[in-house]
Amino acid sequence: MPHWVWPTALLTVCALAVWRGGDDERLAAGGQLANWALTILLVRANGGTTSDETQWGVLAADVALLSLLLWIALRSRRYWPLFATAFHLLVVLVHFGRIVDPRVSGWAYLTAGLIFAYLVLIAIAYGAWTAPRAERPGS
Repeated sequence: MPHWVWPTALLTVCALAVWRGGDDERLAAGGQLANWALTILLVRANGGTTSDETQWGVLAADVALLSLLLWIALRSRRYWPLFATAFHLLVVLVHFGRIVDPRVSGWAYLTAGLIFAYLVLIAIAYGAWTAPRAERPGS
């Protein structure tokens, strides 16, 4: 998949969250955006390797995002945060799978993480698109 697809999808979901979403959707999208930027910095600081070994810094960033999504899910009345949190939990578990068995190929490690990250984006996009709109006075 071309490298421009993920940033385009992420920025589109962030724009959707700002346009139609509520506070939870904006916070989740902002957290995903911050996680992506931090991941880029951590991978570059690690010499640019992404699949040769377990990415400990990226794991820490993913755990931080998981904590944010879990906090949103526990206080929200909507269901989309549960799905976003569950999908991101799978991202974190992919890291732990690599820790438990280092023979997991780099391709599988990166592909699984990316698939689940797209599912998180889909959950956030759904949440933003279906966010309840505040009633405007006089309407």
